[in-house]
Amino acid sequence: MNSQKILLTYTVILSVLTATATATATATSDAYPSPYATDATACNPSATDDLVPVRREVYDVGRIFDISHRYNPNMPSWESEDGLGQFLWLPKSMKNGSLANNSEMKLPTHTGTHVDAPGHVYDHYFDAGFDVDTLDLEVLNVLKFKHMGFRPGHLLLAIAIFPLATSSSDVAYPSGYGDDFGTCGKDVDLVPLRREVYDNGRIFDITHKLNPETPVGDSNEGIGQFLSLSLSMKNGSLYNFSLMTLLVHSGTHVDAPGHVFDHYFDAGFDIDSLDLEVLNGPALLVDVPRDKNITGGCINSLILSAEVMKSLNIPKGVRRVLFRTLNTDRRLMWKKEFDTSYVGFMKDGAQWLVDNTDIKLVGIDYLSVAAFDDLLPSHHVFLKDREIILVEGLKLDDIYSGIYTVHCLPLRLLGAEGSPIRCILIK
Repeated sequence: MNSQKILLTYTVILSVLTATATATATATSDAYPSPYATDATACNPSATDDLVPVRREVYDVGRIFDISHRYNPNMPSWESEDGLGQFLWLPKSMKNGSLANNSEMKLPTHTGTHVDAPGHVYDHYFDAGFDVDTLDLEVLNVLKFKHMGFRPGHLLLAIAIFPLATSSSDVAYPSGYGDDFGTCGKDVDLVPLRREVYDNGRIFDITHKLNPETPVGDSNEGIGQFLSLSLSMKNGSLYNFSLMTLLVHSGTHVDAPGHVFDHYFDAGFDIDSLDLEVLNGPALLVDVPRDKNITGGCINSLILSAEVMKSLNIPKGVRRVLFRTLNTDRRLMWKKEFDTSYVGFMKDGAQWLVDNTDIKLVGIDYLSVAAFDDLLPSHHVFLKDREIILVEGLKLDDIYSGIYTVHCLPLRLLGAEGSPIRCILIK
């Protein structure tokens, strides 16, 4: 699509985005709000020392309610009198010379606010693969408003802004074979249905599945084995109970400012302090042109520079943009080897977005928004003022560019500078 068509498309949708942005504006523009200013000068060295993150349960002027419990060492854990205990470690710390803070989490999968798959208590479903990845997102994210006495527009996290038609199936864990039993008392060969699109093409899962070959930074082996079965029905337990050990910046994930700014890490600007209003609302999925002939000039679109950003003609009022690049064409997120040649933002491209747009959410289709050669400078530009949230590793294949409603929900990990995140688009 040439730049003129892109501009025309954005102009058409701008009124929708601007109206929504105005209606949902909060009192602060900070994605990670603090009651204290962020301007520290030589005459006021303690300004950043006094930063205190605001932890909220309600966002967007009372429209969004967080009904998930935050993970902390004292939260209850199944059959434990001591609570969850320590669940976060910091194997890479800026205080020890690392360029960024990178935490690792170790969590029982049935801890805190969680969901059960049939394999939790049915071993034949566990063996057949009816895991959490097979659940139906239409069941989890669509409301039927028939016989209800309120307007759907008042609910943002259902997750749906407006009522959507129900799909033809009411099975939360659909199978191509049904779950009836054979004449010998054994299950028919159950095959779980894994999908990317739900509710007759209205809901798109833009989150990558976590598996041992999911790529991770600075590794050619992927994330490796991240699940273990601490309790198994085959060993006499009443249920299957898994344990998850995972770097918080694995797969589709979100960064907090403490990832690259140690004073923000110490102040507590973690994942639990991010603004859910920024992570949920109208978004623009844009294709970065793959060739180098943009607006008649020779522009290297293999890097997201200021020149490339300017050529996209992203209008004022657009607050959430998901960038689909050559990373998707090359299917880099499907390869376990980390590839340093991915498309990402150069410092000047990040600065251009900050200076010339109203964007508060930046999403991209590989493990980092920043180009490998400009890794820290680009992150610093985006995160230094705590006004922009970065979502990385998005799955953006086979979806038309345009305007959607995006919903991204991270785990409420107290103290973590990153978190795996589940993101969907609703048309």
